[in-house]
Amino acid sequence: MNHGISFLLDGETWTPKDPNGNKLTPISYKGTTYVPLKSVAEAAGVDVEYEAAKQQISLNTKTSSTTISTGERVPFSVDNVSHFLIDLDKSGITRNRAELLFGEVQYETAFTVTKVNVAGADFGFNVKKGTKRIGVLIGYHANEEDLDFKRTARYSIMDSKGQSLAAGSITDGAVVSNEIVIPNNETVFTVNFESGATSSTGTGYMIWDESWLEF
Repeated sequence: MNHGISFLLDGETWTPKDPNGNKLTPISYKGTTYVPLKSVAEAAGVDVEYEAAKQQISLNTKTSSTTISTGERVPFSVDNVSHFLIDLDKSGITRNRAELLFGEVQYETAFTVTKVNVAGADFGFNVKKGTKRIGVLIGYHANEEDLDFKRTARYSIMDSKGQSLAAGSITDGAVVSNEIVIPNNETVFTVNFESGATSSTGTGYMIWDESWLEF
């Protein structure tokens, strides 16, 4: 293990972690340094999948040759946004259609964090350098049938310094749009969800399908 190696993601200090939030450390061996593939790849916007039967690792990304004009809005994609874990909160990217059904609208992809309760749950995401404004669609599923107050959550979107850029409340099964002007060329953001529930059942979402970046 080489504990002396540090990481920078878009110029900011970054720590690779496993799905349980544990720090991952690079390994240096006989002049070669090995880094945690899945954590680093996902931070760079690359999906990593492992197929045990074939003993095969798949890296899935897209290369865009389209020039983005000033003021143009582009949808969230692996080319321009990426997820990172915060503490031990269970979060990531979901494409599970069953959980991405809100009312009669079927969405396809979202950042997600589970176990939303009174203690709150967070996830982080990065946007492409040069982003001037973002529009994000927030969703929430309470996943329980208890008291009414437990079926509402509060959310907050913050920059890397902890300054709140957008906040509000959202009811079970609803979606809410937010438009944010990016301060000081910021690229790193945190999203927090908190509910009145004492059990860990709620799930918060940032839905890609109707979220966008403006350059």
